[in-house]
Amino acid sequence: MDLNQIYNIDCNQYMQSLPDGCVNLVIADPPYGISKQKAFLGYSHGVIRGMDEKWDIFNSEEEYLIFTRRWLNQVKRILVENGSILVWGNYRSIFNVQKCLEETGMYYKGLVAWVKRDAPPNVTRRSYALSTEYILWYCRSEKGWVFNHDDLKKLNNGKQMRDFWDIPRTMTKREHTRHRTQKKYETAERIVVGHSRKNDIVYIPFAGSGTEIEACIKNGRNWLATEMDQQYINEIIMPRIDQGTWQNEAE
Repeated sequence: MDLNQIYNIDCNQYMQSLPDGCVNLVIADPPYGISKQKAFLGYSHGVIRGMDEKWDIFNSEEEYLIFTRRWLNQVKRILVENGSILVWGNYRSIFNVQKCLEETGMYYKGLVAWVKRDAPPNVTRRSYALSTEYILWYCRSEKGWVFNHDDLKKLNNGKQMRDFWDIPRTMTKREHTRHRTQKKYETAERIVVGHSRKNDIVYIPFAGSGTEIEACIKNGRNWLATEMDQQYINEIIMPRIDQGTWQNEAE
């Protein structure tokens, strides 16, 4: 098991190559299943291209559940006894993910809401403007999980970290990439710092833009990552690592 490497391979196939109980933390930002193959009509903006990434398209909810069950079952196997998984989701996918997590027999520990006050408006004007994403926290064991309260307090200006993260989605030019579902660096750092220790092994099954890799590098964690899209690896993740752009600062 070579540490601090990213692999262009399906996460299930990769996890099958790992031994039992070898990873301390899993940070997963899986597809939400919200992509549509056709554009939609906005109230005042005409035809609009929404999320249409192929990796995020599922033919049915059942297909999404099958996909989710498969990789979560592997996650449980590779986690150490007191290891945690934190999974991202939106207002809909998070409930499907939780259903599958409950089926694994792992233990629920919390739910975090990321509130983005600068999220885009709802152009259809037929429902609330979506401004939140969610993180589910489960642990393989009923006790003994890692939660670094004091380290999180330092990240939160000396105040106890709450489960309501009021962090703007707007990114600096240095941080921003072309990945359409990129997470803000601060969110990844809180997860890494709060749920792992120095030199622990963090596995990132859906590496995307490499935000979680950045947080691991900056905070002294070992990491393993997989990403199916070679373009993301070549054009986003590797250049960020090679150029040392792990600086969380304004341009």
